[in-house]
Amino acid sequence: MPVLALTGVTGFIGRALLARLLGDSELDDTALGAPRPSGPAGAGLNLRVLVRGRGRIDAARTGRIEQIDGDLDDPDALAELVSGADAVVHLAGAIAGSRAEDFDRVNVEGSRRLADAIRTHAPGAHALLVSSLAAENPTLSWYAASKAGAEQAWQALPGECRSVLRPPAVYGPEDPALADFWKALSRGWLIRLGPREARFSLVHVDDVVEAIIRLLEHGPTKTAMTLAGPGPAGGWRWADIAAIASRLRGRPVRTLAVPAALLGAAGATGLAIQRLRGRRALLSPGKVRELRHIDWVCDNLALSAHLDWTPERTLDDALPTLPGWNHP
Repeated sequence: MPVLALTGVTGFIGRALLARLLGDSELDDTALGAPRPSGPAGAGLNLRVLVRGRGRIDAARTGRIEQIDGDLDDPDALAELVSGADAVVHLAGAIAGSRAEDFDRVNVEGSRRLADAIRTHAPGAHALLVSSLAAENPTLSWYAASKAGAEQAWQALPGECRSVLRPPAVYGPEDPALADFWKALSRGWLIRLGPREARFSLVHVDDVVEAIIRLLEHGPTKTAMTLAGPGPAGGWRWADIAAIASRLRGRPVRTLAVPAALLGAAGATGLAIQRLRGRRALLSPGKVRELRHIDWVCDNLALSAHLDWTPERTLDDALPTLPGWNHP
C-alpha cells in the first residue's frame, strides 16, 4: 500500500485530517499509486506520523498508524518519516513565540529540513505544505515572515512534486483558541479586535481537510493556492458575523470594540511577561498587527479550477457547533 507521511497530527488541522483519514470518508489513492479503497479514507494507505513521544496517538483508535518519535529538529526522524513515502503532508508549525527565532526554528528551518529529507529519501513524492494566508504579508509579524520563509524553503523541491495551500483563519468545533470569542457571541457580545472596516476570509476545518485530501488525489499545484470558505462577496465584516449570531439567538448582538491602543499595550505587555518567564507569547505586537490588518481576504479561483471543487461549510450552519457557543 502507498505511504502517506504526516507532520502536525496533534494540532487542530492535523487532528481533523487524521480523524477523516480514519473515518467514513473515501480518499482516491489512484494518485498515490493504489486502487480506490471502499472503506475509510486511510483504508488504502499506510499512515506514518511524526510525534514527540511515542504513544501520543491512541493505538486502539488509529489501528494501522506508524508513529515516528521525533520533531522537525531531528534529521534522522525526518528521514525515517518520509523514506519511500508516496506523499507527505506538512502541517506542523509554531503559532506562538517571543522572538523571531522561535518561529523560524520550526516554521523555516524545520520545513527546510523536511524538504531536504523528502528530496533525499522520497524523490518524486507529492509534498504538500499547509501554510497560511499570513505568508502574503511577511512584514506584519514574526509568524507571517516565518510562513513566507517556510514556503521559500519548500521551493527546494521540484515544482512538479510540490503543493502549497494557504488557508486564512481556520475555525471548527475542536479548536479551543476561539472558544471565548464564540462564547461571548452566544451571549450577545461580539468582541471586535480589528478595525470596523476590516475584511477577512474564514474557512471551516472540514473544508481544509477536504482540500488536502483532494490535492492528494489530483496532484501537485506547483504554485501556492489560497482557500476560503463560503462568505459574502468581498470578504466578511465584523458586522456580518454579528448579524448571523443575532439571527441564531433571536436577539440583538452588541459590538464591543477593543481600542487599538489597549490591544497594542496588551501585546507589548504579554510579550515582555512571557520573555521574563521564558515562555512563548501568543499575543505580541506582531500578532496585534495581524489582528488590526484591514485586508485578510482571499479566493478559491485557482484551487477550484485545479480540484473542480468549492468549499461548502457555511458559518451559519457551523456556528452552533463551535466551542463556547451555548445558546439553546
